[in-house]
Amino acid sequence: MSTRSFDCTIDAGLAQIVLNQADRGNPIDGEFCREFSLCVAELSERADVRSVLLSARGRLFSVGGDLTSLVKQGDALPRTIKAWTADLHAAIARMVRMRAPVVAAVHGNVAGGSVSLMAAADLVVIAESARISSAFAKIGFSPDSGSTTTVTRRIGMARARRFFLLAETLDARTALSLGLVDFVVPDGDVQREAERIARELAAGPTEAYSAIKRLFSQTLDRSLESQLEDEAQTLATIARTADAREGVKSFVEKRKPVFTGR
Repeated sequence: MSTRSFDCTIDAGLAQIVLNQADRGNPIDGEFCREFSLCVAELSERADVRSVLLSARGRLFSVGGDLTSLVKQGDALPRTIKAWTADLHAAIARMVRMRAPVVAAVHGNVAGGSVSLMAAADLVVIAESARISSAFAKIGFSPDSGSTTTVTRRIGMARARRFFLLAETLDARTALSLGLVDFVVPDGDVQREAERIARELAAGPTEAYSAIKRLFSQTLDRSLESQLEDEAQTLATIARTADAREGVKSFVEKRKPVFTGR
């Protein structure tokens, strides 16, 4: 896929999306929203994609929305927001629901809608010097990009509300303690550690990962009884996969399993 706002490559089951507009702070703009939506739609349908690594070039992970572009819109701003979010929101929803687990490698600062992009990942590796900012209220905006869902699912309703109302900036250790990120590593190790995790996932039981993602995405919205039955039905389905059979067989034979993603 030919893209301008990020690079996307696939190797050994791992799809790497690298934001590449470092001179602009890797912003979210109309072009990014369109390209990201098309990219996620394709990756979510490719059998050779078994994990995704989202990272960025330059000093910052992402400044969030491109305010320079937005300020030029004048009275057309509401229409522009609806156009951008139509693409971006579809992409984030599909990223959350795609079978391949997503790992985010975050360095520098991440702000605004890009916080949701980060929080929507299944695992987040962040540099110890990084900062996470809720910038919406500072410019008189309300959150978008799924922020009120993705952040809330990680840190809870009350803490997420405080984060957005007070336009807080969190350091990496605070974000870890809240559950907003999963791993804090030295600045120079972010990309390497995130890629190590992503490649481990790319060699794993992809259908089982898909089931785990789906079950956790709905658990807060369902009764215990409904979730229990879905767990049973899902496990029965996964038990039919080649990877599940390989996993059980390798355990009995006391060897490392070789998963194929099927």
